[in-house]
Parts: sequence; structure tokens; C-alpha cells
Amino acid sequence: MSGSVVTIASLKGGSGKTTLACCLAVHWHLKGYKPLLIDADPQKSVMRLADRDQALGGVELLEQADPNVWNTIKQQSGAHGVTVVDTPGFDSDITVAALAVADLVLIPVKASPLDVDRMMDTVKTLMSGVKGWAPTFRCVLTQTIRGSVISRHVRAELEEGGFPLLANDMPNRVAYAEAGLFGATPSMTMPDSPASQDISAIATEAEALLATKKALTA
Repeated sequence: MSGSVVTIASLKGGSGKTTLACCLAVHWHLKGYKPLLIDADPQKSVMRLADRDQALGGVELLEQADPNVWNTIKQQSGAHGVTVVDTPGFDSDITVAALAVADLVLIPVKASPLDVDRMMDTVKTLMSGVKGWAPTFRCVLTQTIRGSVISRHVRAELEEGGFPLLANDMPNRVAYAEAGLFGATPSMTMPDSPASQDISAIATEAEALLATKKALTA
């Protein structure tokens, strides 16, 4: 994990991008991985959340919403176990810059046909934005309802289309919003809750992917 960069990217607002970024960073902070969470979104969603009482549990934060963020990531990532980057929810040079230095890209996508279409645009940006770079990426289904027809259908549609998915998703749970009221995540406020377990499962998959990539490039 040491020095790894995980970029959370989506060209669709409301996909759960910032929630996923904050939850992963806090989870790894609690595990002692010394993460850095970079807010590269001009809307400053991460920084606004960190301004609340529990301040994301003391995760180290950095705000930089400009295309030079890639250089900052390169300079800072070596001093951290993992760097998590939250990007704008629209097509931007900032997103391309953050993708260029990522070891793993996670693309949150809601279980709806319109969100799937926009996710495909994100993948096009991912694959064409940086020449000569073949990223490791996974789609993450968010705000799902377990067992619902639409969730099963979207997962099947993405798999049939050849889009790699994490096995675990991020179900629609009120725990995320409730924790956010206090500038926290479920891992802080309800460590044994289903929401916290969801994040732990996603983080474990991400760690395995990063370990595999590191082994292949060693």
C-alpha cells in the first residue's frame, strides 16, 4: 500500500464520489495506514465535511483544485501509506491530471440506466486522457438496494459490457448521511454497523488490487 494513489472519479454528480473517498480515507486512517485525502473538487465537498465537529477523525487533508494536482500527488504520496483523491463531478483537466498518477481508479456509479451511460463517458476519459497509460480501474455500485431488480440488472449489464466491477457495493444507507452531519463516517460513529462493514469490504478489495499491481511492477 505504501505510496499508492487511489483516485475516485466520476463525470456524474451525486454518484457518491465524495462519500466513498472520505469513507476509504477514514477507514485506512483507523487502520494506521497514514492516508492523505486530497480534495481536488472546486466544490470543496471534502473540506466542507472536514469543517464539521469530528473533522473526519483527523485524516490529513490537502485542498488543490487545479490541473497541477498531479505534481502535488507525486510529491506527497511517498510520505503516506495511501493517497485518496476526490475529483470534480464533471469533465475537467483536474480529473485527467488526477487520473494520470493513479495506481487504482474507482468509478462510483448509481444503479440507474442514466448513471451507467455517464459512467461509460468516465471510462472513455480514463482510457483516452493519458497516452501510454493503462490504468487499473473498477466500477463501484453505489446507493444500491440489495436484492432489487434494478441493482441486479445494472450489475449484469456492466459485467456483460466488460466493465470490471468490485464484488462489493455501497448500499443506500442512512448511516452515511447521519455520520456526515458531524463530519464523520460510519467507521467512526458506528464501527460495527453494516455501512462500516461495506466500506471495509470495498477497502479490502482495493488493497488486493494495489498489492497485485505493485507486485507486477516490482
